[in-house]
Amino acid sequence: MKDKYDRQYVALNKFIQECHKAKKSSHRSLKPEKLGVFPFTGDPKDTQRLVHDVEIKLDYFRDSLVKEIDKVSLIIPLLRDTAKEWDNTIHPHINKDAAKRRGIKFDTKNKLPTWGGFRKRLEGSFGGHSDRNRALRQWSQLYMKDGKVDCFIDELIRLAAVLGYSGELVKDRARMGMTDVLNAAWSMKTPHPVAYMDYLDLLRQTGHQLEDASNFGTQVQKEPHSSRRAKSDDKQTSERKGQRKEKKATGPRQQKTRNRAQGFTKPAETEH
Repeated sequence: MKDKYDRQYVALNKFIQECHKAKKSSHRSLKPEKLGVFPFTGDPKDTQRLVHDVEIKLDYFRDSLVKEIDKVSLIIPLLRDTAKEWDNTIHPHINKDAAKRRGIKFDTKNKLPTWGGFRKRLEGSFGGHSDRNRALRQWSQLYMKDGKVDCFIDELIRLAAVLGYSGELVKDRARMGMTDVLNAAWSMKTPHPVAYMDYLDLLRQTGHQLEDASNFGTQVQKEPHSSRRAKSDDKQTSERKGQRKEKKATGPRQQKTRNRAQGFTKPAETEH
């Protein structure tokens, strides 16, 4: 009888453990509505705490959070104050609908909709006071060089994302940093787009047009120079040919002609 109860106890205990495992597994397989992590306000001293807590939760729900966008969607509600304002500037690059509402072209190759890309941008923006101060100095000293419109706009977008800038603030920095030639051409391109990313795209296109025109003008200037050089070479060649003819003309025939002109004749032969 005791053995019978022992076997039943073992079987019941095994059944209870299997139920717990099934319940735990089903819990992990369901997508969570929130991560249960303390919010982040944008304090650089609190960045690593947020990243650490989020990674623990993402690892716990790894069976249900298969898509990267699902992970980022759970992190965005944790942002508050400055961090929330920062998210508003990059949200069109995460969500297609948000990009459409703002009239921004959505880049499918962008890494921001992934946890790795989002974390990298987050740490770059709120990694510390020294990083932000360095970005502010680069922002104030950002000026375009001739023929470098791509480098200028790419760096402008990067710094704007790090500093959380958007809209008119980015447009003003672009106007202040562009060259005088580009500024003159840009003033003729009216009206300008309202969305700052479209604004920068059109500015980039205008810069490309100026670069193409400058390259074409350089080629046109080289062509007359090369033709003048060709004419000079032809002249030198003709002079050399003339010198060769003069040298050939100094033989016996020319000497005979000179003698006749001076009245000399060949003495007649005498018979002996």
